[in-house]
Amino acid sequence: MEIYHYILVGLIVFLAGLLQSAIGFGYALFATPLLVLLTKIPLPNIITLVAACSFFQSLFGVIELRQHVPWRLSMTATIVRALSLILGILLLKILVGLSTQHIRMAIGCILCGLVALQLLYRPAPRPKLHWAWGGLAFVSSGVLAGLCGMGGPPLVIWVMAHDWSNPKSRAFLFATFTAAIPIQLVMLGISFGRSILESCLLAVLLTPVVYLGSAVGLAIGRRISKERLRYLAYAVLLIIGISAIIPPFLKK
Repeated sequence: MEIYHYILVGLIVFLAGLLQSAIGFGYALFATPLLVLLTKIPLPNIITLVAACSFFQSLFGVIELRQHVPWRLSMTATIVRALSLILGILLLKILVGLSTQHIRMAIGCILCGLVALQLLYRPAPRPKLHWAWGGLAFVSSGVLAGLCGMGGPPLVIWVMAHDWSNPKSRAFLFATFTAAIPIQLVMLGISFGRSILESCLLAVLLTPVVYLGSAVGLAIGRRISKERLRYLAYAVLLIIGISAIIPPFLKK
């Protein structure tokens, strides 16, 4: 990559960190489609880069909220997600065989679908859910993480269905992502070779940028209501998704 590509990647990683810290989710939803649209990085490497950067941010969150983490539940979610990752990565191998335009359309459609799901499905919080709902959330999260790196929304919706405190909700998500991402990176490395390691090293170099974006996002989140920030994020994400879907149709 040329220098301006590294600057662009750094800017996207910074903004993704800002978004997730401000509203509590959205790192991969923001970064993955933009990197697919604006760079020539292969999709498996984009997923690796985003996952590795997200790992560092989640690790920061676990350290800060460690006393609120439901460890047993997080480990259960991690095991189920790790097994489901296998199917997601098999589907990713099929996806990368398509043309660049079709890959962008697929990512755009997945992004719009995930945003629509979060907008339309708002379950009433309960003390406890049937175990099957957890299984569905963990499996679908793992498959999406392997396929496109955007496995957060099923977990977010499942967490929102509980009447947990904000620290416990965030701690569970941070702990689950922190535990599962290394497994995801190993699977990607086995499936796609040495270039995955190069993307991991780039993520390490971008750690200060991730941290800076997180700090700015936390400051913004304290000044603006979470609900207003959430809907602003949904609008931006939908614009990104639609911009990935429409161009191929205009060329016909």
